[in-house]
Amino acid sequence: MIGKVAIVTGAAGGIGRGIVEVLLREGCRVAMLDWNEEAGHAAMRELTAAGGEAVFICTDVAKEEDLQEAVNQTVSRFGDIHILVNNVGTHYYRPVEQIPSDEFDRVLRTDLKGQLLLIQQVLPHLKRNQSGSIINIASVHAQVTLPGFSSYAAIKGGVTAMSRSLALELAPFGIRINCVLPGLTRNIGMDRYLSSIAADERKTREAELTRNIPLGRMAEPVEIGELIAFLASDKAAYMTGSSLVIDGGVSVRLHNDY
Repeated sequence: MIGKVAIVTGAAGGIGRGIVEVLLREGCRVAMLDWNEEAGHAAMRELTAAGGEAVFICTDVAKEEDLQEAVNQTVSRFGDIHILVNNVGTHYYRPVEQIPSDEFDRVLRTDLKGQLLLIQQVLPHLKRNQSGSIINIASVHAQVTLPGFSSYAAIKGGVTAMSRSLALELAPFGIRINCVLPGLTRNIGMDRYLSSIAADERKTREAELTRNIPLGRMAEPVEIGELIAFLASDKAAYMTGSSLVIDGGVSVRLHNDY
């Protein structure tokens, strides 16, 4: 993928940062989009310190004008776009009676509508090339879920459904669209939470969080990045419309009390 240009949203930390790290290692030039300007610039400096070319663009994916400007800046800097990774997402976990309408709308705009709007902005460049790879990040909650996750699960399910339809629509243009469904993944928020509790409690709490994961641990962001890099590469040239789960085995496990 040497020289290919990728846009990655939510790139300042967590899964997004892991994706950027792997894409840079594979030779891509990367536009890093995130709303957190300070964290975004810091991540860009750290990830390019050992080589690689990236630019940070402060972007709110819920704002169409921000997305248009981000695409324009990417093309101005790198000349083209070949890969789009729609990673950014937000979430709230609440009982259904306690979900405010504005909160649901916020998750919908960020996690689903923002993906669609950015795809619309990128498509003219991919269509001109008659090729390209789009990877939409959903969640394992699109297929299996828990109480209190109704809005999050519904919207992530929407991401997978949208991806399937777009894969059919855009296949004639040589554009592939796949969807990735991560499970529990280490991120800034998780690390901050674990570091805030006493050391003797930390190990117990992490064990509680991962007790239902057959592989016995949460994913590292770069592990998600490795799957993204594969899907974006020519090694996955015959893959489109797929939804790939990367969750350490959570979604295939029956509990003993079934």
